[in-house]
This record gives sequence, C-alpha cells and structure tokens, in this order.
Amino acid sequence: MADYRIRDAVIDDCEGIFTNIQELAVHHHSPNGVKLTVDTLKRDGFGENPLFRCQVAENINSGEIIGHTLFFPFYSSWIGKGMFMEDLFVIERERNKRVGVALLKRLVQLCVEEGFNRLQWEVMEFNKRGMNFYNKQGAEDTTADGGRRVFRFSKEQMEEYIQ
Repeated sequence: MADYRIRDAVIDDCEGIFTNIQELAVHHHSPNGVKLTVDTLKRDGFGENPLFRCQVAENINSGEIIGHTLFFPFYSSWIGKGMFMEDLFVIERERNKRVGVALLKRLVQLCVEEGFNRLQWEVMEFNKRGMNFYNKQGAEDTTADGGRRVFRFSKEQMEEYIQ
C-alpha cells in the first residue's frame, strides 16, 4: 500500500506547493526564476475566482506535500475545452515510487469526468527523464509533427509593447 494519497489541494497546502515550485525551478536550472509568493498562490488559486487548480500527493504519515500537479483550463477554437498542466512535480526522494503516475492518472481522470477534450503540457528540452516518463505513460509528443512553436510575452514585454 502506498504511503501517500492524492487529493485536491486546499489553501493550507500553499506552503508545501510553493516549496515544490522552488525545487522545480532548481531542477529547471532557474533557481531565481520563481517570482510568485505563497500569498500569490493563495490569492490566485483559492480566492473567489481561482485561476488554477491543484492536486497534491501527501505523505500519509507526515502530512508533507511530496508532489503536485498545477493546471488550468483553456479553450481551443478547434476542439473546445482543454486543460493545461503547468506542473507535475515529485520531490526527488519520492521519485520512482509511482507518485508521478498517480498524480497524472488523477488529473487525467478529472479531465475525462469534466468533459475536457485534451490535456497538454510542455517539457523542457533538457528534461529527458520527464520526456521518458510521459512517453511511458503513452502521451503523444507533438513537437516534431505539430509544426508549432511556443511564443510568449513577459510582463515587461507586454508593458513595453502597449507603449
């Protein structure tokens, strides 16, 4: 039997989620990249109009948040409702114990139950371990055949653009 459980996050989980996000940033070679705070997570995910949802893997014995998925809906003019997974993260010492599989399965189950037509996410090019994980789960890598590139504006670029 697993020593963790997967559940919907609550506002009191924000400290643990934030710690995981910081660890994820280190894993992504961007230790100073996290600009949000615990208060930002609380406001944006657990306020009146939440901008994201989150599920956590919680150690049953200690209550520690050992992993999480952070996700939010999008809408496609081609397929309708979709879900974007921003994070799927498991702390290093808990990897290879099927925690990531359990988190992903729970999110996929939620997407199916709520009528979403797609779950998508991005993986950093250097993250071969992550790509292997998703391939083993049967996910489709659309990078090569999708003919798409991801573009974005940072906050500073948006402000400059509208001047």
